[in-house]
Amino acid sequence: MAKILYFNIPAHGHVNPSLPVVRELVRRGETVVTYNTDEFRPLVEPTGAAFRPYPPTALTAAEIAGRLQDGNLARISALFLQVTEQLLPFALDELARERPDLILFDGVVLWGRMAAAQQGLPAAATLTTFILDGTREVRRGSRALLQALRWLPQVPEILQARLRLTRAYGKAFPNVPPLFPVRGGLNILFTARELQPPTHVVDKTFRFVGPAIDPAAAAEPLPFDLPGRGPLVYISLGTIHNRAEPFYRQCFEAFADYPARFVLSAGKETDLPALGEIPPNFVVRPSVPQLAVLARADAFITHGGVNSIHEGLYFGVPLLLIPQQLEQLFAARIAAGRGPGRVLEEMLVRGRIKTAALRAGLAGLLEEPRYREAAAALQTILRGTGGYREAADEIQAFIARAT
Repeated sequence: MAKILYFNIPAHGHVNPSLPVVRELVRRGETVVTYNTDEFRPLVEPTGAAFRPYPPTALTAAEIAGRLQDGNLARISALFLQVTEQLLPFALDELARERPDLILFDGVVLWGRMAAAQQGLPAAATLTTFILDGTREVRRGSRALLQALRWLPQVPEILQARLRLTRAYGKAFPNVPPLFPVRGGLNILFTARELQPPTHVVDKTFRFVGPAIDPAAAAEPLPFDLPGRGPLVYISLGTIHNRAEPFYRQCFEAFADYPARFVLSAGKETDLPALGEIPPNFVVRPSVPQLAVLARADAFITHGGVNSIHEGLYFGVPLLLIPQQLEQLFAARIAAGRGPGRVLEEMLVRGRIKTAALRAGLAGLLEEPRYREAAAALQTILRGTGGYREAADEIQAFIARAT
């Protein structure tokens, strides 16, 4: 059987979709060695893969979260280029020691792609976001352009890092734009082709496997009792932007007397007592089993992260999308454009959202059948994909072709 080295980053949105794939590859007898920061060891080791920690660098979950708070994606690009200079020698040493058959890497892990190219090894990418380059969702809207102008201060830093890497490693540096997502000879995209907008980036190397969801996770019982009766609404801003106490209090204000039940995942860093009195129709926890809640939900108020979008639609749940940064805005527009939800852009544009708009947005989802019908149609499409098993199939087939 083959040996696979998998380089990832310390971000739940990138790690979580990979876990069922890794578990499946191990189950099939492949040897998988996964690289990440040590804080993600407890998530990776139960898959059966070997875990190897990166040496200390600026690449941490806290650093990624901090750079994403203002939505300036160029700051993240600069970080990945910076740590590539530090982690590429480490990756090359690991390749020499492990002698793998395949290098697998997340779509932002430039050091994984360059190490494979430097050693002439087969390389495959896992892509956890939509491909946005050249899509109309990115081109549309002057507000998004104004957001993008904030990238300009990072441009010299990015260009200098690219130049240093090109001088040091020559053709191992990818020369086909866009740089991100970094791509390989096989590219596993965790969405359905019907959701990905047209773009020149997608070519014959791409495989649309759908969300990597294990349905068994949705069957687990909830670790709390649901209050009262009525539709169930789930609220979560994901793992990066969940320090949002004013927004949570606004949800209390908007929905305390609303005829529905609410589950709010507030994040492990949120001071729950500081939120004040919690309405009786709310359950508030630092974290909840998201798939189990979505399997029971009637609406999902979400930041518009790609994983959350797919998980909501996998269960046919209409989406009220409140993006916190630019990439989430584009993903929210892509999802809502297919009919299963509504986008409220005020949080991103003005830093706040009106309580009346929040309440009206949810009422529309629950009262207008077209949202649930569109969500159900996309649920059928997503459940018709092969998910993590198809991803494992494609990876094994790619290895077979390369050897």
